[in-house]
Amino acid sequence: MKIHHKSGLIFGAMALASLASCSDDTKYDNPSGETYIFTIAVSNGGFTGAETINGTLDEDTRSVEFTIPAETDIEAVRFTTKLSLGASLDKESYDVSTGAADITVVNNMNSSVYHATFNILPATEHPIVRSIECIDDQGNTCTGFVSDVTGTVYLNCENSATASITAVNVLPRRTSYTLTESTDGKVYASNPGKIELDFEGLTTTYDLSFAGVPTFGADFASALVFDNSATATIWADYEAENTRWTQFDGENLFILSREGGTNPCIIRWDDVKAGSPVSRQLDKTGISGGTFEISAGGIAYGHFYACNLTTGLGADQPLKIYHWADADATCETLVDFSDDTNVKGRWGDNFSVTLDENGNGYLWLFAHVAGDEAVRFRVENFTSVSAEPEKLATPYSVGYYASINPVIGEDGLYTLTSTYQRTILLVDQNLELLNRIDPKEGCEFPVTAEADARVINFNGERYMLTTNCFSWSYNGAQTLRVYDLSSGMNTTMAFSDFSEGNHDVLWSYSLSGGKCSAFSANTGAAVGPDGNLRIMAAAPRAGFILCEVPKKK
Repeated sequence: MKIHHKSGLIFGAMALASLASCSDDTKYDNPSGETYIFTIAVSNGGFTGAETINGTLDEDTRSVEFTIPAETDIEAVRFTTKLSLGASLDKESYDVSTGAADITVVNNMNSSVYHATFNILPATEHPIVRSIECIDDQGNTCTGFVSDVTGTVYLNCENSATASITAVNVLPRRTSYTLTESTDGKVYASNPGKIELDFEGLTTTYDLSFAGVPTFGADFASALVFDNSATATIWADYEAENTRWTQFDGENLFILSREGGTNPCIIRWDDVKAGSPVSRQLDKTGISGGTFEISAGGIAYGHFYACNLTTGLGADQPLKIYHWADADATCETLVDFSDDTNVKGRWGDNFSVTLDENGNGYLWLFAHVAGDEAVRFRVENFTSVSAEPEKLATPYSVGYYASINPVIGEDGLYTLTSTYQRTILLVDQNLELLNRIDPKEGCEFPVTAEADARVINFNGERYMLTTNCFSWSYNGAQTLRVYDLSSGMNTTMAFSDFSEGNHDVLWSYSLSGGKCSAFSANTGAAVGPDGNLRIMAAAPRAGFILCEVPKKK
């Protein structure tokens, strides 16, 4: 049986934001008794109620017009204003759900009415549960815990057979909720069901659990670091700058080495953990051509891909992309592209592979110097590749060693980073900008250009991993950094929350490498079959590290 409710609670941040004064202390040289509005703005606009939205004022008609997000609490809109000396508004908040409201300015015995109209934009934000309370079968009030990362509401009454939901705090304000398995607001431990939210057709579903607040995240204090960097003894492939790209899928470290020749190779996680890492060279059938025969690569569900470097695309220097079905497979050439009619210049310094479990997706390359365009080849079933690449413009310049990585678990969402600039971008598959994290003065992030950013969900928390470059522009040894992005129901919101915070580093490890002219840097992360988090960082003149991080207990 489904029980439908209309939420009547307001998120605390919204309530705090709405306490903003209806007028400030600015004084105007006007006679006492005047009732003018000089400026007016909604002070509790948007999803959290923290957005200020200016109105367009027409003093001749005593009218004001606003355009506000649908997520605004339109039943209790508050204003911040500059008014005539001694004047005030007649209310603390106004119900504008009809799209209009009359605002009365009062000054002593005088008053004036301004007619306000509100253009309400379509809803864009999915609703969320901020907090929940219930009463267990012993009559105790229990405060639950909401995890947007796991999509679960923990009622915190694990010794009870039933729980009566008494308060659900949601955003946006007018969100309705449904308990899918409930009798008059009571849910049962044997089958608690879900809580379904709906805000103007945008929906979110949480699982209900009677469990207490779980222990989330990775125990970085117990991290094991397997160090083959300059901090310990640097792996030989990285001593110079002949290995500029490294990838990791949790089982294999894929090293695109040119040290001593063309040497694409892998090192297995199990060998590293056992203390006896061995470099295993991949088959080199058909590898030839380009300024460098091997430059960058990627891994997708056990398949390995690599590209050459062409410093002048054309018949003499075609762009080539190679494929290995597994570590023991014969190399096959998937792309041999030399048409410089529409695609010109230097390609292959960077290479990103974004394929799903069925082998469908894209192979990406970003322009080296200008960084304002990308090409991608469409892939189906791991090996069927489009003959012609598609060109796309980038939202920021992401030249040199750019990378695009999918946000696992959120379809169509990608991080886009480069050793060319310090901003971390969140984009869709067509490189449309969705959000970004910019440098912030006085904060730990970013001290340098943070490269190959990856977002990973692990044990109920969300992390972003980066490894910085060390170049003539950015001074600082290559360092793996982990940031906590758990705040927010999704990565887009997490980027906003992180941008507003202190940008603090949760955990880091220096590779102690030297300054590079080829200043690439890579990261990697996966969850191992043992349930532990596995992390990689690598860079030229720095070597590589692998890290194993257990769950918190």
